[in-house]
Amino acid sequence: MAPVNAAEWWRTVDDNWGYLLAIIADQMDLGHPAYDPPGRADGTPTGRQIGEEIEYLRRTRDGEKLPRYLFAAWDLASEAYARERRPGWGILCDLLSEEHVLYDEA
Repeated sequence: MAPVNAAEWWRTVDDNWGYLLAIIADQMDLGHPAYDPPGRADGTPTGRQIGEEIEYLRRTRDGEKLPRYLFAAWDLASEAYARERRPGWGILCDLLSEEHVLYDEA
């Protein structure tokens, strides 16, 4: 079920973090340097690797930058990967389609 507010969005992230992290790790190297803005090698290095960065963004509830990593994993995934019914894939899609709840309450 898709989250309907920011609290549910973050609860969904936390409850499914293992699945989401596995999907991200399948699509990008978590050991690469992270940049701000996310995914922009011409940005400012954060001093963390991507894996550390996404964990930091989850911990600090950064609703602007964490979704960028989720969108990147979704965008990098092949159609075959998405069709494999990976655990958490539907959850990732729900989080992305309902990202607006992070801003609706602001």
